[in-house]
Amino acid sequence: MGIAMMVVGVAMLVALHLLHLTFVNMFLIIPLVVILAGAVIYVIALKRESSY
Repeated sequence: MGIAMMVVGVAMLVALHLLHLTFVNMFLIIPLVVILAGAVIYVIALKRESSY
């Protein structure tokens, strides 16, 4: 799930760049939050699977 969220966030950034909407900071913050949340979820999932 975490990796998928990171991919969606990057896809959103690419779409915003192609649509030339990079001048609106709110549009850039949302994908950033999605990418960071995906990274956090991925790390938490890895820690739960680990036996250490």
